[in-house]
Amino acid sequence: MGGLLDSIGIEPQLLVTQIIGFLILMAVLNQFMFKPLFGILDKRQQDIKDAYDQMDADRKRMEDTRLEYERRLADIEVEARERIQSAIKEAQGLRDGLISDAHKAADDILLKGRADNDRERDRLYLELRGQIVALAIGAASQVVGESLNDERNTRLVDDYIQSVATGSITARDGGSSKPTSGAESARGLAE
Repeated sequence: MGGLLDSIGIEPQLLVTQIIGFLILMAVLNQFMFKPLFGILDKRQQDIKDAYDQMDADRKRMEDTRLEYERRLADIEVEARERIQSAIKEAQGLRDGLISDAHKAADDILLKGRADNDRERDRLYLELRGQIVALAIGAASQVVGESLNDERNTRLVDDYIQSVATGSITARDGGSSKPTSGAESARGLAE
C-alpha cells in the first residue's frame, strides 16, 4: 500500500501524523468548543420551547379567564334584567294598588257626599214642607177668616203639597194651576 500512496505523492507517515493531529484537534475542539456551543444551543432551544409552552399556557389561561368573564357578564346581565323586571313588576303592582286605593277613596268620598246630599235634601224638604204647611195654614186662615180644624188643615196641606210635588200646581201660582182671585181661593179652601 506504501507504493500506491507514494505514487500519488502521499507520505504515509505524514498522513498518520495528520490524522492523529486532526483527531486531537477534534477532541480539543469537541471538549472546549463544540460541547459548550451545543450546550448553549440546546439550552437556548429548551428556553425557546419553554417560552412557547409558557405562552401557550398563558394563552389558554387568558382564554379560560376571558370565557369565565364573559359567562359572569352574561350571568350579571341576566340577573340585572331579572332585577329590573322584578322592580318593574313591583312598581306596577304598587301603582295598581295606589290607583285602586285612590279609586276606592274617591268612590267612598262620592258615596259619602251623595249620602250627605240625600240627608241634607231630606232635611231641607222636611223643613220646607213644615214652612209650606205653616204658610198654607196662615194664608188659609187669613182668607177664610177662621181657623180650620186640624183634620181639615192636614188634608188641605197634604193635598196642596201633593199638587206641588206632581207639578199640577206651582208655588208661584198660589196654590192652583190657573190664576184665581182671593175669593175663589177662599172658596176652594172652605170646601
